[in-house]
Amino acid sequence: MENSDMTQDILKELFNISVGRAAGILSDIVGEKIHLNVPNVKILEASSESYAIDEYISMKKNGTLMVSTLSFKENYTGKASLIFSAGKMRKFISLCLREEQIDRYDLDFSDVDFDIIREIGNIILNCILGETGNLLNISFRYTLPEVRLFNAMEFKYDCQNTDNLYVLILYITFVIGDTEIDGAIIVDLSLHSLNDLLARIRRLEESLYE
Repeated sequence: MENSDMTQDILKELFNISVGRAAGILSDIVGEKIHLNVPNVKILEASSESYAIDEYISMKKNGTLMVSTLSFKENYTGKASLIFSAGKMRKFISLCLREEQIDRYDLDFSDVDFDIIREIGNIILNCILGETGNLLNISFRYTLPEVRLFNAMEFKYDCQNTDNLYVLILYITFVIGDTEIDGAIIVDLSLHSLNDLLARIRRLEESLYE
């Protein structure tokens, strides 16, 4: 799927506006300033580049991932997944609970931990879909997020078996004090949905030169 550098830049800026709103909400929750940005965006064909997806999410190679996923349908069809290293998300959970941060590497997450990650995913994914939809005049109807743990092989299998043809990858970075948490958002889209999204971005791009 070919797209211009300007299209990539517009997409990145739209998503940065969206995550900026999410950062403000999360900052209020943890009582500490959070910087949240999208430094890069990629559009891949899921069928031909399913294995190459490893190159874009290097954290997959570091073990278990915590993945929060919601689905959307009607006007646009697809799903969006927020992906972070399970180990690194412990720091964010501790901040949300106002607990002293302790280095822990086990994967024994409690129901409260999953509730917190589910709410984080809900805030970030809702802001991205909602704000981007508002800016491009798109109406999304989506489910509440589900949170699961994946190892590398399971997550690769999950990506390969998507019903959608294209994958939009947003790199995402949390900066909370001296803690930095890198992650990604993967949006699976049908061909119709992606074509409509790119057409709306091209119209926005054309309006910049009028």
